[in-house]
Amino acid sequence: MAVDIGVFLPMLRADGEGQAGEFAAAARRAEELGFESVWAGDHLVGRVPVLDATVTLATAAAVTRRIRIGYGVLTAPVRQVAHLAKQLASLQFLSGGRLLLGADTGGSAWTQWRGGLAETPVRAATGVPYDERDERTDRVLEQLRSLLVAHPTEVGDAELVLKPRVNWPPFLIGGESDADLRRAVRFGGWFPNLASPAYVARTVPRLAALAAETGRVVRPTVSVAVPSALDAPGTRGRRTPAAGNVLRRYGIDAERAAAMPVDGTPERAAEKIVEYGRAGVDRLVLGFPDADWRTQYELAAQAVELARAELPIRRTATAGNQTSCGGWARVTLDVGRERGTYTFVNPLGMDVLDAALAGALEEGVREGLAGEARTVRVHRAWVHEVDAHERVFRDAGRAAVSEALAAERAGRSR
Repeated sequence: MAVDIGVFLPMLRADGEGQAGEFAAAARRAEELGFESVWAGDHLVGRVPVLDATVTLATAAAVTRRIRIGYGVLTAPVRQVAHLAKQLASLQFLSGGRLLLGADTGGSAWTQWRGGLAETPVRAATGVPYDERDERTDRVLEQLRSLLVAHPTEVGDAELVLKPRVNWPPFLIGGESDADLRRAVRFGGWFPNLASPAYVARTVPRLAALAAETGRVVRPTVSVAVPSALDAPGTRGRRTPAAGNVLRRYGIDAERAAAMPVDGTPERAAEKIVEYGRAGVDRLVLGFPDADWRTQYELAAQAVELARAELPIRRTATAGNQTSCGGWARVTLDVGRERGTYTFVNPLGMDVLDAALAGALEEGVREGLAGEARTVRVHRAWVHEVDAHERVFRDAGRAAVSEALAAERAGRSR
């Protein structure tokens, strides 16, 4: 499916009692239901009791094998970077490389919540001035990227080398300001909160343009966190509408609040998932205010299965090897499910994929389709200036399409 779906782990009740075992159970059930990832928010204070995100994600990692674990999102500028790097490296190591690092300049680190609304700054609790948040976020993320791969890194007055070395987790940058978008381009992923499909569709071209300005060949991936409140068919929508909760708690306008939730029956939720996918979202993370997370997870899994039949099949394929002279290419393609018309769509532009490479890629796509008429859209392409040539792009295109069709056939046979 062209959109990965993640779920937030359960929220604590106001009393916080009797729920410790539910976090492990929720992580296991999310994995059983086929979700891509589970997430924990990182808050100093909140509207309800809040657990530490690192400890929560470690619990999830310990009881699962496949599902990814994500910060949604880490308040980077208020953290002591060396200790944070050690925690993240340990999570990445012990989880087998399943970490997703959502991070932004923070909000709750400076804010306490009363009655569902943000009120009093708590700068004294963090020791970080609010007007330094962008500079500190950039510095912390750069240091983390270096520390995690065991590069000598200056932290304060010391040079540190942390081991064991781990691979970088994907960095997913929250926020919507120009500084946030440029940061997302630099680190490779954007993770806005409460973004509607229309807002994402308007912003994706901006991300692509910023990437082109910096010479990057691909735009950042897009992950979006949205509220969700699902109803079983025939319940007549008894749950509190997610849009109303968002409007009350965060003070955003009614039009935006109504456009973003993945709510209603599984059929209605599937339509919204498809809408997000067509807007350019790579990952959708659902948060459930309802205490009955078991039912919500089950209904969300039904919605995902329904959406799968409408969304393109996304596959990434690599051809060649960068360590030799044989050339190297990597592409991500979306293969439409409808038959009848062949269309090859390359929205990346000549500055990313020149005419010769695009033509070779399309040749491979046609070979992979083997006569089937589908719409194939180029989602991403990695071009290595030294090793890029037509043969490897043809091979990568053929492999991605062949794998997509094989996955579709396997799905039908179940």
